[in-house]
Amino acid sequence: MNVNMQSVMKAAAIGAIVNGILAVIGGGVGYALPAVGFITALFSCCGWLLIPVTVGALYGYFTPGKENIQQAAIGGAISGAVSGIAYGIISAIMAIILLVVAGAEITDALINGGGAGIGYCCAAVFAGLILGAIGGAVWTAVQKDK
Repeated sequence: MNVNMQSVMKAAAIGAIVNGILAVIGGGVGYALPAVGFITALFSCCGWLLIPVTVGALYGYFTPGKENIQQAAIGGAISGAVSGIAYGIISAIMAIILLVVAGAEITDALINGGGAGIGYCCAAVFAGLILGAIGGAVWTAVQKDK
């Protein structure tokens, strides 16, 4: 089974950048400007699900040559999971920073923010695996019809 790791890294990097921007905007800017936080929260409801699908499709786009649906699904799943890890880590860092800014003790912020980060990572990786695989498979299926 051949999965093009260069394409995985390209797609995952784009997904990680987008996820990182959303995590910073939703966390830091959303704390300072509640209206922005509300808008990013609304986008996150739908956008959070679309990003891994798009990352999986990007894997299919970046992969040269012929690939079957199984290979594209695996590559898309790996890409989605890696970009989900980036989202979880950045969200955990933002949670810790916001807890410290809000007046929490450092140890409490690390425990609570770290716990939230583990939850973010698990949810984002799980969603990234499933939705990234769907995106990669759909991209390849659509391209084979052309």
